[in-house]
Order: sequence, then structure tokens, then C-alpha cells
Amino acid sequence: MTHEGTLANAVVYGDPAATHVLDLFEDMRCSYSADVEHDLGAAITELADRGVLRVRYQVANFLDRGDAAGPSTCALAALGWAARQGIQEFRALRSAILAYRRQNGSAGLANQDTLIEIAKRAPVLHLEALRADLAANTYRPWAVEAGAASLAALKVAWAAAEVEGQAGVPTAFVDGTFVELFTPDDKPISPSEFAAEVEAILSR
Repeated sequence: MTHEGTLANAVVYGDPAATHVLDLFEDMRCSYSADVEHDLGAAITELADRGVLRVRYQVANFLDRGDAAGPSTCALAALGWAARQGIQEFRALRSAILAYRRQNGSAGLANQDTLIEIAKRAPVLHLEALRADLAANTYRPWAVEAGAASLAALKVAWAAAEVEGQAGVPTAFVDGTFVELFTPDDKPISPSEFAAEVEAILSR
């Protein structure tokens, strides 16, 4: 995430000097994205905090099917504001949104009052500043463009990694290599399985 000039579509967490990069593509409206954050979020953070890799969050909004007022885009617009405040603010709001999605579904994410209630779970956020930003729709144009850019980047990464099937979220790549996040019955893999998979990729 750049804090000068144009706001980028990817938000980066971790040591800038870390050699390896984990690209995580997600959509705030997606139940599977919420499950991955719940089950693997701490493991991903731990790798970044140890300097093993940087995490590049790329949030799409394709589940809105082009609706600029849809839940994905509204949530992404709020994340745009948070990213401008700092990486900790972005991560706090992102985690709170995904926790809400997992518990309550996605419909409420299109409501500004609901987004404020979600933000209350993240004490680092300035709620009145967020409320004013949402009311002004400051980051909605950015969210529309950034969401589409993230989906385009996912399709490129998917093709480059030669992954079978149709690109979707959540999807992760370490240095361009596809990381399997799910078991055959569509449940997130365990943190230990995830760490082992990443370690195997990095040791090649």
C-alpha cells in the first residue's frame, strides 16, 4: 500500500525487505474468504511477523456483478479509507468485516451504519472520520477500479501458475506458486498444513 500519491489496489503487510511475497486474493462478500481468515489468518500473520514473507492483500469485488453499491464494493470502499490511515487500520477493519461476514452473511455490508458497527470491533479506527468518509463516498470510485484490478491480477496469476479450473477467491500464491487453501470437502486446511505447504514452496 502506498501512502503517497495514488492509492494502490494491493495492500502490503510485513517487512519490506522480505524476499518472498504471499499474494492473497479475496472478496469481503465471500464466505470462503471469511473462513480462511478465521482459520488461517493468524498463521499468515505469523509468517509475516517472522519476516518469512510479505503479505499482499488484493481485494476484489466481482461478487457484486458490477453493482457499485453492492456489499463487496461498499466494504472495499471502507477498506480504502482504512488503508489511507495505515496498515494496522486496514488489517483491523478487514478482519472485523470478515468476522461479520462469517457470522451474519454479506447483505449488511452494503449498509453504512452496519459498517460503522463492524468498525467498532476495531478500536484503532476513528469512527466519526470513517462515517464521514462513507457518507461522502470518497473511496467508492477507487473501490470499483481496485476491485476490478485485483480480479484482473488474480486471473493473470492463475494463468501463470497454470492452475486448472476457473479463477476465484480466496486464492493464494507464494512467489507465483499456487497455495492450496482448502481440503477436498471445501474446508480450510489446518495452520500447520498451510505452514508446511508454504515452507515446501520456499525450499524449492
